[in-house]
Amino acid sequence: MGSWTPSADDHVPYSVREQWHSQPGHLRVICAGAGAAGLCVAYKMKHMKFTNYDLVCYDKNPEVGGTWYENRYPGCACDVPAHAYTYSFEPNPNWSSFYAYAPEIRQYFEDFAQKHGLMPYIKLNSRILSATWSEEKGIYYVEVKTEGRITHDWCHVFINGTGFLNDWKWPDIEGIHNFKGTLMHSANWDSDIDWTGKRVAVIGTGSSSIQMVPQIQKTASHLTCFMRSVTWISPSVGGSVLDEDRKKTNDENSSSVPHGQHFYSEEEKEKFRTNPDYHLEYRRNLEGTVNKLFDMFISGSQASEDAQKTMKAEMLRRIGPGHEDLKKRLVPSWPPGCRRITPGDGYLEALVKPNVTTVHQEIERVVAEGVIDSTGQLHEVDILACATGFNLAFLPRFDVRGVNNVKMADEFNPEPRVYLSVTVPKFPNYFIVNGVRGQWASGTALPAHEIAVEYILKCAKKIQADGIRALEVKEEAVDQLYEHIDAWHQRSVWNASCKSWYKNNISGGKLWIWAGSALHYVKTMMEPRYEHYNVRYWNSNMFAFLGNGRVEAEFLAQTGALTGSESNARLAPYLRNEDVPFKI
Repeated sequence: MGSWTPSADDHVPYSVREQWHSQPGHLRVICAGAGAAGLCVAYKMKHMKFTNYDLVCYDKNPEVGGTWYENRYPGCACDVPAHAYTYSFEPNPNWSSFYAYAPEIRQYFEDFAQKHGLMPYIKLNSRILSATWSEEKGIYYVEVKTEGRITHDWCHVFINGTGFLNDWKWPDIEGIHNFKGTLMHSANWDSDIDWTGKRVAVIGTGSSSIQMVPQIQKTASHLTCFMRSVTWISPSVGGSVLDEDRKKTNDENSSSVPHGQHFYSEEEKEKFRTNPDYHLEYRRNLEGTVNKLFDMFISGSQASEDAQKTMKAEMLRRIGPGHEDLKKRLVPSWPPGCRRITPGDGYLEALVKPNVTTVHQEIERVVAEGVIDSTGQLHEVDILACATGFNLAFLPRFDVRGVNNVKMADEFNPEPRVYLSVTVPKFPNYFIVNGVRGQWASGTALPAHEIAVEYILKCAKKIQADGIRALEVKEEAVDQLYEHIDAWHQRSVWNASCKSWYKNNISGGKLWIWAGSALHYVKTMMEPRYEHYNVRYWNSNMFAFLGNGRVEAEFLAQTGALTGSESNARLAPYLRNEDVPFKI
């Protein structure tokens, strides 16, 4: 008696196995990425008490942290309050500031990996090149490039935890690499670069640019901002809590504390550390404040109209008197939320400083000395900083092949087909953490990542315990889900006429985000609906997993591995003093 690994012998006609019911077969899992999603996979597999399994998380970077390892540009921070940007079960009482900066967030994930002993599951400097499904063997063959060397691996369950925004790109501008000064990208920033006294140009108006500009403006001799699109600059997320914190420490009268920031005192941190209930209440207050914003994403709602009026008035106030052309060009006509809104503390104020020029014309080309706009004007600069984003990775960066060797690249043409943001028809046992049509546009990201990981691992447990060779979502389930999501989005502000990565940067394009609130997504993902899947078993009899009619506890008691009260508790777990869950 013991565990078994699926093999060719499992396809013989049915016979009673010499194994006990629920003794799991060996499960091998590969996860792409060791950022927030990958680390969550490693933690949850331990926490959900998986047994008889192997896990390896391959990550292309030399350290864990994902996006927070890669993004080091000046001013890089999270626009969600720090105490709401943690794993739900892993609070951090020691955040330095209300909005945490990238190095501290990266440290949070590094500390998390060390604290929970996750590093043995992670292989760094390793980029996955391909994953190919074998229907006969019920595994993916995985090709990996590790420090220049090609290696091969395999798994029963493949998890893609790389996210969408992990493949940064240079802007499609003629002559970009003809520039003879320092050429930088926000997602590949050289932290040794000093822009003090230099002429700097920033291309872009997304969140990276909005955070970079105030920092560069302070010491650059001149800053030129190329702004080909507009965006809403919102009040601080969790602003009511921020205002209360600032009043407690008199931040409002301190010139050293930015208007949209608060630095926690040692007394505040100590209270978080020593009073977990108080800290939990504080965290829930922040998270609840964020979730209450959802009404503004419903087109035509009072909350949406109020948000547009409030944000417009606040943007005009922060720009200040005059600058009428900038106001006309900068304030969007579409409702807030159509593109991701960003607080951008100090951004609008920086744009009107004497050493800043805003350029709203298209860029014609880049030359050795700088940038030529569509009017023919040359803007000479020493540093050209591109905050121009990423290749949108709806399709994985590696080659994935499923049933009958179908290519995911072909199946995602003309559009990606993903069920509940986690799995794809024709690709059994392949899962994505909060992928296409997942929860990205409202609420906070990490709870959505967590619930997606838990959903995936529940599927993995079923695969392991029930002797399943292939768990494959039905095409019909995706068809009907997409019909529902498309209909729902007719009433969302995300459907307005703007370009955003939610629509693959196509104005009027299909929306690739969840149809509902963050809480709605979490509730939807709490339990898998296996009726939406096709199941293929290792054995010709689907009940082979029932084994020899005994359970593990009986075997352990017979062999003396369990004795006394512990043995009795395992042999009669359903006897309880109150109605609480039990496990056999």
